[in-house]
Amino acid sequence: MGKMTPVTLFSYITPEEQERMRVCFCMREVVYQNNETIMEYASSMKKIGLILEGQAALYCCDEEGNQYMLDDLKKDSVFGEPFLLPEESQHYYVCAKAATKVLFIDYEHVIKRCENACRFHSQLVSNLLQMIAMRASQQASRIYVLSRNSTRKKIMAYLNSIAVEKQTKTFTLPMSYTTLAEYLSVDRSAMMRELKNLVDEGIIERDGKKLRILNAK
Repeated sequence: MGKMTPVTLFSYITPEEQERMRVCFCMREVVYQNNETIMEYASSMKKIGLILEGQAALYCCDEEGNQYMLDDLKKDSVFGEPFLLPEESQHYYVCAKAATKVLFIDYEHVIKRCENACRFHSQLVSNLLQMIAMRASQQASRIYVLSRNSTRKKIMAYLNSIAVEKQTKTFTLPMSYTTLAEYLSVDRSAMMRELKNLVDEGIIERDGKKLRILNAK
């Protein structure tokens, strides 16, 4: 069975219609540099962001100033208040992890009927709902990874999830090792030591960011 093509915001919408919708939906593109804040979440649902190029991360900062990485965002990833209703006691923001181009859409233009009777409006809303469902599934997978009780188990749970997603046991990590340590909420040095142990024990092979799972157990 072949791998299904993931839905993106503009799936099943022609390039010509996309250009028309950019005007109709008041879409705008902005380029951010590495470590630049892309968006800070408000208590109201104002806008949706779509990563066109580059990479970013969603962070949460609690009342005590502790910062946590909640999500890794890459090309075609969406973010914004509609995907995570912020709690007042916590601060959520998206930060660029490289030079990143973002397309912003005002949320009210998504939920209101297009005045120009844009026939692809419903398709975009359908795509958005499917992407929200996929994001929820990815978050559930990450919760499972984070619930493992050791750095080693977190690493293997994550690598196995990537292997399932890519449908191959040989793959390239979609993020740097520093970002991976953040993603797994573990110390980077401890993570790198555990990766070396996994290589030494013949469980994985590693060449830079390219990995191969030899034994999932």
